[in-house]
Amino acid sequence: MSAASATSSKNSFWVRVGSTESGYAPEDPIITQGKLLAARAEDLRNEMFESCTKTEQFVTEYFMDPPKRVLDLGSGIGANTRPMAKRGAHVTAIDSSRKLLQAFSAQCITDQCPNENIRLLRGDITTMESYGKNFELVVAVDILPYIAPKDLRPTMEKIQKCLADNGILIGTISTTNINPTMRTFMGKMGTHFYEGGREFAEQLLTNSGFSVEKIEEREEGGYRFKATKEKAAESTGN
Repeated sequence: MSAASATSSKNSFWVRVGSTESGYAPEDPIITQGKLLAARAEDLRNEMFESCTKTEQFVTEYFMDPPKRVLDLGSGIGANTRPMAKRGAHVTAIDSSRKLLQAFSAQCITDQCPNENIRLLRGDITTMESYGKNFELVVAVDILPYIAPKDLRPTMEKIQKCLADNGILIGTISTTNINPTMRTFMGKMGTHFYEGGREFAEQLLTNSGFSVEKIEEREEGGYRFKATKEKAAESTGN
């Protein structure tokens, strides 16, 4: 494929991403089978984030021997990175919720994580200019699906730029290979579902300057992935 064809293909991919519909209305109630589950979609979503203690299986391989510099995007209460901090990693965790970061901090005390190993930042990862640089591992678990489709490309670009050469990205993405009822329900809480299944996940990574290492389908729908930053990739914005 020529350089011009590759650029055209990449641009077509991102146009398709940006046109993905969003069903998230934060102030709307969530009603299922005639039962009111929440007066505001945002409240139920926050409750879900607060109760999320499950660790992503691609992350657990780093718990005993973690990289030195780790970035956790949309960290929540830190289930995926606190074990790394306890064993010597310097973890920068970013989340937009003050409450979740406070819970992260409190749990660090319980887990006896060294204070110098944790840096907690409150912010919106879609509007931050940069996440820093030279991270060896970026964890983006259950955060990319909640980013508005128009913001997914610049977010992936910032992730790629903040990694050291050959740095690792572990994350998840939601695709339409899920029960329609569940898709509608999760969509009301801000999950975005992309067409294409595994192929979409692969294209998301390769068009963002990554080499795919692993992709697996998740029981709850969508895919988990592990990818390496391409050393020769200077920019993903072409």
